[in-house]
Amino acid sequence: MPKLNDEHIASLERFGMFLNRQSDAFTNAQAILSERATAELFLEIQALTGAPTDAVAASVYMRRHGFFMAGLFHMLSKSNLLYTGKLEDISLFIDNGTIQFSIPPDSFEDVYDRHEAILSLLGQHGHPVTEYMSKRAHISKLILWENVWGYLLWMYSMLINEENPAAQSDLDFLVDDETWKPHMRRSPFKQYLQNEEPLEAMANYKRTTCCLLKELPDTEKCPYCPLNRT
Repeated sequence: MPKLNDEHIASLERFGMFLNRQSDAFTNAQAILSERATAELFLEIQALTGAPTDAVAASVYMRRHGFFMAGLFHMLSKSNLLYTGKLEDISLFIDNGTIQFSIPPDSFEDVYDRHEAILSLLGQHGHPVTEYMSKRAHISKLILWENVWGYLLWMYSMLINEENPAAQSDLDFLVDDETWKPHMRRSPFKQYLQNEEPLEAMANYKRTTCCLLKELPDTEKCPYCPLNRT
């Protein structure tokens, strides 16, 4: 079991992940995939943001969960470390007015098969959450996955600019349709790229779905919202 160094810890905290912050947690990432805990989560989000509906609250949460997932993929591509903890090991707490995540420090392993590692992250921390939130809040999975994608595109663009050898390979696997089966017929990430290269897509970032944040009080449409182009 590799020991996390100061650089690893700083990287995790950059993505809203902290080690052993369970003392101020209000739930965990497995519990929120149940009716009672989801209702409590949405009430927390409503108090923080004024989200008027469950669909908006789910989208707000998935932006935070997407940031968290970007951190896991960053550890994979940058440091060749796979997070092997389960959803119940991920505690949620509020800090600086937003949801943050606490994880145990002894939950990373060296990676020997990058494709299996990516499938593990999607299977453990992606598909269960997006599928439940989509059904519970009656919101499209494409919206929720695009909330994840925005952070992943930003993260991978940074690593590609740093000439990280694993970043492009990992991203190529994520845009492969077969990677997403049987959960989805094709890769939503490829759909979001719209035939652009990652750096081009990041430089001219635009969404294909509306994330619903315009529904929050005193919030206008994002400059990259597709509704601005209609």
